[in-house]
Amino acid sequence: MSPRTPQVLDGLSYRLLSGAGNLFVVLDGRVVRSGAHMSDWARAVCSLDYGWSVQGQPVRPDGLMVVVPNHQQSKRKTQSCTMRIWNADGSEPETCGNGLRCAAKYAYEAGIVSHTACVVYDAAGQHDCELELDSTGTAVVAARISMGRPLLESLTTVLRSHDDLVQGAAVNVGNPHFVLQVSSVATAPVTTLGPRLERHAAFPQGANIEFLAMRDAHHAELRVWERGCGETQACGSGTVAAAVAAEALGRARLPLRVSLPGGVLTVSRRFDGVIELHGPVCELT
Repeated sequence: MSPRTPQVLDGLSYRLLSGAGNLFVVLDGRVVRSGAHMSDWARAVCSLDYGWSVQGQPVRPDGLMVVVPNHQQSKRKTQSCTMRIWNADGSEPETCGNGLRCAAKYAYEAGIVSHTACVVYDAAGQHDCELELDSTGTAVVAARISMGRPLLESLTTVLRSHDDLVQGAAVNVGNPHFVLQVSSVATAPVTTLGPRLERHAAFPQGANIEFLAMRDAHHAELRVWERGCGETQACGSGTVAAAVAAEALGRARLPLRVSLPGGVLTVSRRFDGVIELHGPVCELT
């Protein structure tokens, strides 16, 4: 089945971008005004099968994004943009690692920014970005984004879920995460335990739930139940949270290569202590 345009987007130019399998419908904020209606748009866009597929499997977007020039930073306005993003359930998260990387790709290719070293702003603050281009020098194929200094709120938090006691690490990456160590991501109870923990009383604003299986000090596997989306093919901030938790437990050393269902992301630490996230970005047609 060929892709068809979601009804709410009729007459609008949009792109479907993937950050390691994390999918976003992206709109140009110079044309579309953000507002309360965007929550409804996000629910509509992400709720139906529009004929998009990855490796032959049908996929639906994880969120709706608007990218605009950042006029508030006049000295850097040709090098910066602002991203707003809405989850599949219409909620607006504080930040989104793969969303930031896709926003930077969109901004560069749409002429919102003119340099491969740029800045993306979101509700969590400023994120430095380095873009990698293809052989033609026109398309962005990978992006590295700064994710600040995540806060390890608790290394050993024990929660009761139904009759089970679950232990994990609470990490804030601008948005809340709860990281569980598992022996295998293939058998991890992502779709059963994930939604229960997402709305646990310990997380008043909800939380993203990570299921992390370490393979060695520099390689891990991860599945994520995302707040407001359900299980996704990849989660950038969740990957950062998982890496920070694993390092604090003495099980990982950065850089850490993390394999997710949709692709591979790498978490590293900059000379000034800022955490960075690197991985592929592409467009689905």
